[in-house]
Amino acid sequence: MKTPSLDRVVSRLYILKLVQSSPSTVFNLMERLRERGIDKNIRALRPILRSLMMARAITAELVEGNGRVYTITAEGRAELDAYLLHLDVLKDDGK
Repeated sequence: MKTPSLDRVVSRLYILKLVQSSPSTVFNLMERLRERGIDKNIRALRPILRSLMMARAITAELVEGNGRVYTITAEGRAELDAYLLHLDVLKDDGK
């Protein structure tokens, strides 16, 4: 299996964290990432969303008037927790 790039890992982390806080559309995710200084366009987000869906980390529901709304799953929460645990280890490593 190919090792994911750091950009892809960070993108997955952000997307999981954002959909954990509130279900989101692609456009909403793009805007929320930009608010945090991450300039992603819809074309760049779609493969990451597709990958998260294939891993069953998120689900998508078609909502009339909004399009697809992405929500985190139990698998996604586990992946997010693993990412955050690694970040805690890195934070503690700097002491």
